[in-house]
Amino acid sequence: MKLTKLLPVLVGLLLKNIAAHAGEIDPACSTPFGDLLSEGLRTHPSITVSKKLMLASELQLSSANWAYYPTPTLNISGSLSNTRTTIRIDQPIWDGGKIDASYDNAKAQKEEALHSYSESQYQLIEDYVSALQKYLQAQDQITIMDAGLQQLDSIMHTIDRMIEADELSLADKNLLNTKIADINSKLTIANAEFDVAKIKFEILTGREINCGVVLANSSIFDEGIDITTLVEDALYFHPALRILDARIAAAQSEVSSANSKFWPALKLRAEHKKGSLYDSDSSQEESLVYLALEMSTGAGASVLSDVERSKINVLKVKNQKLAKEKQVIDALMNNYTQFVSVKNNIKIVSNDVEVAEKVFSSNKRMFFLQQKKWIDVVNALLILNNKKISKHKLMSKYKALEMTLALKTNRLLLETGSAL
Repeated sequence: MKLTKLLPVLVGLLLKNIAAHAGEIDPACSTPFGDLLSEGLRTHPSITVSKKLMLASELQLSSANWAYYPTPTLNISGSLSNTRTTIRIDQPIWDGGKIDASYDNAKAQKEEALHSYSESQYQLIEDYVSALQKYLQAQDQITIMDAGLQQLDSIMHTIDRMIEADELSLADKNLLNTKIADINSKLTIANAEFDVAKIKFEILTGREINCGVVLANSSIFDEGIDITTLVEDALYFHPALRILDARIAAAQSEVSSANSKFWPALKLRAEHKKGSLYDSDSSQEESLVYLALEMSTGAGASVLSDVERSKINVLKVKNQKLAKEKQVIDALMNNYTQFVSVKNNIKIVSNDVEVAEKVFSSNKRMFFLQQKKWIDVVNALLILNNKKISKHKLMSKYKALEMTLALKTNRLLLETGSAL
């Protein structure tokens, strides 16, 4: 109930925020999309957190490595009348692979942290590309509609003169005003979409953006695309699959750790004792160097349960990787088919734009020759502008699909987002 009451307030704040950002773009300056993306990849909170996790995993690996070295122990025990002090140094000689398993686990977790960092970069680039597509589509739509309104304004002046000459009536002007109002309504929506995309850029980058975002026209896939190569590259590169590889290695190290409990641990021990808890002579001292053999399998058959559980965990993670591989391939195929389809549709719509331009020019010329009505000119202009908007939407979508396809197949640098 409270959420329902708050919803209008939240919507109002959002609209107020959009309105506050509208008109803040300075047409005299521009910001390359590549620079904006590179800045976000350096400063975004998810990137900062991933770097911290990488540092933590390195420290964990260093800690696991110290298990190979001598371990000092100090023990002080006391009773009412006596005290015993024991200083001991243990050097592992053989432990059935327990230390190796612990080290391998820490190494796998370091690999997982590294690929998690790559995954954060990957997801951030996807967010930037999505915002870019909406930004460019709204920007192009605004430009085309503004130009169309200027042409309609010119036609309106012509209609005013024809009304004064009693060649047209006020109804013609009202009809044109209706069409202009319809375009203004669509233009308001396009401006709102543009402001939302701009705010998305600001959220991702963490700062206000006052210059227009521009994208270089360079193509990433200049040559023919081999779909087999794309699939191989995606399966080899995708960070989520590399994370699962690291988890498989960690699960396998848990199997080794569980199996090590079947074996005793052999240690070289140097020990010095001073005092005694059970003897009144508290001045006695003793120093020894000896081999210690220790073994504990836990309560009952728990070690067998641990081994089976860890083996099942390995199979579970391997199955997760197989499922993820299918998802990666499906997403890649969807991306590729859309990429090819949009590329072909751009050619078709480009031809439609050329035809619509010829029709508009012909109608305008015939209008001045009094062989066409003004409404024919306006309708031809509206059709032409709709075709242009459709074309630019397809071009923006094509560029976004191209960048996404390049990202999925390791053709973009994750550190900067630039093409390889």
